[in-house]
Amino acid sequence: MMDVSIRPVSRTVNTRRIATQRIVVDMSGSPQSDRLRQARLDAGYSSAAEAAQAFGWKEAAYRHHENGTRGYGADAARRYGRAFKVKPAWLLGIDTIRELPPQDVEPDRLLVNGTVAAGVWRESEAWNDERRFVIDLPSPFPGARRFGLVLEGLSMDLVYEPGTVLDCISIFKNGVEPKTGDHVIVERIGANGLRELTVKEYRQENGTYTLVPRSSRPEFKPVEYRGPDEEGTPIGGELVHVIAFVVADYPPRVQSLMRRMGILKDVRSEAAE
Repeated sequence: MMDVSIRPVSRTVNTRRIATQRIVVDMSGSPQSDRLRQARLDAGYSSAAEAAQAFGWKEAAYRHHENGTRGYGADAARRYGRAFKVKPAWLLGIDTIRELPPQDVEPDRLLVNGTVAAGVWRESEAWNDERRFVIDLPSPFPGARRFGLVLEGLSMDLVYEPGTVLDCISIFKNGVEPKTGDHVIVERIGANGLRELTVKEYRQENGTYTLVPRSSRPEFKPVEYRGPDEEGTPIGGELVHVIAFVVADYPPRVQSLMRRMGILKDVRSEAAE
C-alpha cells in the first residue's frame, strides 16, 4: 500500500475546516544528502553554514554530508536527527516516514481519528470515516503537533481505562526527549514494513531503557528499547521509535459529559451543520 501525504485545507478556502491526517512520506527514494538538506530547510536554517554554526559542527564536514560528496553513518544521523527533529532512520534511508502522526489543523481542537492498543502491538490505522470526532479544547502545549487516539487493551489499566482518549503531541520538532515516568506512544516497524503502535511508560536507569506497562495483569511485559540515540538500529530486524508524548487523557465518563456539553462532536455531524 502506498503512503500518501494529506495536506491541511488552505486557510483561504471559505468552508469550515475539518482536521485531517498528515503522514509525511517525503522523497522515499532520495539520497541521504537530499534528505539532510530538506530536514535542515524544514527546521528553519537557510544555509548549511547557519546550521553548522548553530549546532557547533565543523562546517566543511557538514557541507560534504549535505552535498553528497561524503556519506554519513548512524552516529551522524542521530546527531542531525536530534538537531532537525527527524528520525535518524529516515535520514539514512531505512525509514520512508520521517515524522508521524496525524495533525489537527486547528490548534484549539483535538482530532481523534485512530486507536492505540495497550499491551499489544496493533497495526497503525487512521480513521477516515464516521468514527472520527473532535474535542474542542485547546492544547496544553500550544504549537506542538497534536492528535488523539482511543485506547484499547489493559496493559495500562492502572492509569487509563479502555476507551480513554489520549491527547498526544508529537515528539518531533519540540526539542524535548522523553524522561522516566513519561507516557509515550511507541511505533514499531517490522522487517515487512508493517507499522504498529502501542502506549507505554518510559523508563531510563543506569543507561538501560525500557518501555513498561502499568497493568494489574502480570502477562504484560516491558518492550525492549535501545534509547533515543539508537532508534535507527534495528532489534531483530525491527525498528522501535518513541513518536509522541501523552499529555492528557479523557476517560469515557468525561467524554460523555463533553458530548452533552457540545465540546465533543462527531466530524460527520459537524460537517453537516
